[in-house]
Formats: sequence, C-alpha cells, structure tokens
Amino acid sequence: MNEAVNPLVSNTLKAAFVEQLKSASARHSGIEYLSMSTSDGYVLCNTIAADSAISAERLAAMSASFCGISNGLTEQAEKQPFTGCLIETEKGLLVCRPIQHAALEVVLLGSFSPETNHGVAMWTLNNVARDILEILKHYN
Repeated sequence: MNEAVNPLVSNTLKAAFVEQLKSASARHSGIEYLSMSTSDGYVLCNTIAADSAISAERLAAMSASFCGISNGLTEQAEKQPFTGCLIETEKGLLVCRPIQHAALEVVLLGSFSPETNHGVAMWTLNNVARDILEILKHYN
C-alpha cells in the first residue's frame, strides 16, 4: 500500500471509521469486536480490546486474504457477485465482507458471541457495512 497516495490513511477518514465501529459495537450486544483493513491487508482501525492477545495486524491480513479467497471461490462456483463470508467456531462467528466505493475498498470483519445466530450476525454486519459505505461516499 502506497501510503502517500492512498486516501484510506487519512486521519479524518480513520477517525470516522473508528467512531462508526465503536457506535456499532455499543448498539449490538452480540459484537465482540470489529476490524477494518485495506483490501491488501493493512490495519485501518478496530475495536479489539487493548489487553487482547489478538494481533490486529495479522487479523487484518487474514481478513483481506479470506475475502480474496472467498471471492475467487464464488467466481469458480459461478456464484458472483461475492458479498461476504462467514466462519463458524465453537466460540462464535466471524463474518467478513468487502466494502467498495469507486476506487476505495476496505474489508470489514465482525467477531460475534456464541449466542449470536447467523441471521443476526449477517444483518448486523450488513448494517455496519452500509454505514461504512456512506462514510466512503462522503470522503471520496
């Protein structure tokens, strides 16, 4: 990522993203944390607890890779357009989706508690993605 020309590194834009992620986390009790990265895997912002053992950098890179691989799978399976992907674990759900406006593309990852069902997790992340898209439109 060329930081000199990438508008996603704007402090104003990052601040808007952080505020949106914090607001969404406060509104939806099933969200454990949210993470946003560039489509090439660099951290933009997240709501991961400061004392967490989770590496925000590795999570961002893996989220972007997961979206990329899932997009390729949908192409091969002739199930385009790709809108998102989900991982089930015994400790909850991970939902990931790309968000694009013009030349700007980000990846949003949501970690959800085990009590959150698939439909609620998908609905919640879709709402957060919609709000992030509005920010991208405003800053583009």
